[in-house]
Amino acid sequence: MTRFKMIVLAAGLLAPLPLIGALPVASQTPGMAGSEQSAGRSHDGRLLSFLTPEQRAAFRIEARQEAREQMRAWRKERFQKLAAMTESDRQKLKADMQARWDALPADRKARIQERMARHRDAR
Repeated sequence: MTRFKMIVLAAGLLAPLPLIGALPVASQTPGMAGSEQSAGRSHDGRLLSFLTPEQRAAFRIEARQEAREQMRAWRKERFQKLAAMTESDRQKLKADMQARWDALPADRKARIQERMARHRDAR
C-alpha cells in the first residue's frame, strides 16, 4: 500500500471520530445491539457504520488486498527459510511436525486424512 493511500485511509477513518464522540448516548445504543449479528451482518458493520455501503465495500476490498499481500510475503519468507535449512534443521522440523500430528485428537486426524484423500483423488 502506498504511503499516500495510507494517509488518505487514516484521514478518512479518523475524521468522524470527534463527531461520534459528540453524539448523545441514546443515539448510539441501537447501533450496539446484538441483533445485527443475528441479521447476518459482519462484526465490522457497527464499527464502520459511519461509512456508506459503497465506502465500506471499498474499505473491505482494500483490507482484503492488504491481507493477500501479507500472506504472499509470509509464504515467500517461509519458503526462503525452508530452502536455507540445513539437514539437521530439516530433521528437527520433521520431528516437531510429527509430534504436533501425534498430539492431535483422533477424530481431528481422521477428518484431516479424509480431506487429504479427497484432494488426492480429485487430482
